[in-house]
Amino acid sequence: MNIVIPKPVNEVLNVINENGYEAYIIGGAVRNWVMGLKPSNYDISTDAELTAVKKALKDYNTFFCGVGNSRLGIVNSKFPMEVSKYRTRENTLESDLASRDFTMNALAYSDEDGLIDYSTGLQDIKNKIIRLNGEDDKVFQEDPLRILRAIRLSAEYGMKIDTQTQRFMNEDKELLADVANERIRDELSKLLVVPRCEFYLKKYFEIILEVLPELSLLENFNQNDPHHIYDALEHTFVSLKSVEPKLELRLAMLFHDISKPFTYTKNSNGTAYYKDHGKKSSDMAREIMNRLKFSKKIIQRVTKLIEYHDYEIPDNDAKIKQFLTKFGTEDIDDLFKVKKANWYAKNPAYSSEISKLENDYNRLKKSTRKTSFIKKNEIKIDGSDLISLGVEQENVGEVINRIYYDILANNVKNNHEKLIDYVINEILPKGYDEDLFKEII
Repeated sequence: MNIVIPKPVNEVLNVINENGYEAYIIGGAVRNWVMGLKPSNYDISTDAELTAVKKALKDYNTFFCGVGNSRLGIVNSKFPMEVSKYRTRENTLESDLASRDFTMNALAYSDEDGLIDYSTGLQDIKNKIIRLNGEDDKVFQEDPLRILRAIRLSAEYGMKIDTQTQRFMNEDKELLADVANERIRDELSKLLVVPRCEFYLKKYFEIILEVLPELSLLENFNQNDPHHIYDALEHTFVSLKSVEPKLELRLAMLFHDISKPFTYTKNSNGTAYYKDHGKKSSDMAREIMNRLKFSKKIIQRVTKLIEYHDYEIPDNDAKIKQFLTKFGTEDIDDLFKVKKANWYAKNPAYSSEISKLENDYNRLKKSTRKTSFIKKNEIKIDGSDLISLGVEQENVGEVINRIYYDILANNVKNNHEKLIDYVINEILPKGYDEDLFKEII
């Protein structure tokens, strides 16, 4: 096997060696080399104290990181590196590798000693098997997140998890409750963007429920709607399969119908109806993603896509403009990816309705290209103008919204003088009745 260590990484290894210490590349980088894949980062393990390593690497830009500053990061945009001291009391490479999670990750390499495998890592990689690195479930007891990591690695590399490892995963799955939500989020995010993520979510569903218990409500939930041929959970899985592997889109499909069991009603002919399920699913998704510490930016984008995933695009040009002002223009492409994935997971007998989605998409895109479409920050009147006219500070936002909608509805031109007159003659005399500022769409 021809392994070529990148020059900057090799230089770091040499510096540590020259100062009298051992240094090996370990874990994922070595695994990827064995698989014929390019490593994305490089973990280096050594018998030296990190303070000594930092001193030896005085000519490098380094920083402490990890829990309890247990790793030393080395700044390199092309070849990110982290150095850690052997994890065990014995302070040897062999004992360190024995403490790793899976045999595929219990590998080390240096140019001097070559590829080192004290377990069955090479054989398991060859046979595409994920196996616990040990005879018992100590690996999962020490860090239950490894249960999710096994699923993600299985999905990412198309490898099977061996029977014994699966048994331990199921026995220890409740330990996931003790894992920090941020770590759950990171592993779940990696899983959601791999090919066929829905297959692995389904296969290990009982484990996934430990971190996303809300999904249990969708299982075997009959949607009682001719447009649907799957229960709510299977519909969710098929929609995941039908959307591109982008985190925000996969999250949107995972949660887009999460509220259906709570919004179920029947109309006069007995067909199911889910009133406001887009908004309620959006609210539930927000709670789940807040719990998992997703960023505000991701939460805002995902919940917006969920809220409007079933929204009927209006035919009226003015109302289309109003919709665009509320939803925005930057996420229109993603909205229709979500809408399509939702339809692809329905009854194929209604597949002809996909063409309506295409028409809606084209109409919206056409509206955004019209010179008559303006953004809210392009209104030719601002808060200071309104305050000078007598609008109270607390009402400025509402008045701006009303003016914006009226411009889009062609009730007034976006001209500074005309807007001043409009506020004086049409808005101020009516006061600030709540009904005046109700959203039009």
